[in-house]
Amino acid sequence: MIRTERLLLRKPQLDDDLAEFVADDAVQRWIGGPEDPAALIERWVGRWERNGVGPFLVELDGRLIGRVGFIVWDNRTWETSTYDLAGAHAETELGWAILSSHWANGYATEAARAAREWIERDRIISLIDPANVRSKRVAEKLGARPTERVTTPHAEADVWVHP
Repeated sequence: MIRTERLLLRKPQLDDDLAEFVADDAVQRWIGGPEDPAALIERWVGRWERNGVGPFLVELDGRLIGRVGFIVWDNRTWETSTYDLAGAHAETELGWAILSSHWANGYATEAARAAREWIERDRIISLIDPANVRSKRVAEKLGARPTERVTTPHAEADVWVHP
């Protein structure tokens, strides 16, 4: 667990309810669209098991308001992967998604900064849709800078490199 001034970041558990998260169309627009909440939580728990990192659930006053954390990508294909499979081509992405009802409060920046301080990696990136102005602002506040545009299986994304 990670505590910030206002938030709690914790590992997901299989019994966590992501229904509100997957039903938030404004959030899902940027992260691949809605999916089955049970399948999503299983994938997140699996990422922690395979990589030792993954998404944290973000809570405000005991209520789930989003997720922030890590996805491993293979930079040869820009598909999600594991550190073992991608080897030297592994990229660690720091991503964030806060429920739209909680936007404009600085929660994404606060949570992402705490997660970035928690992980021990030489290079951290964020993949951001070029049209996602809000996420680009979060990346800028974190000191990240765009370096290139890549094509993932889902969409084009700018690679933002964190300091």
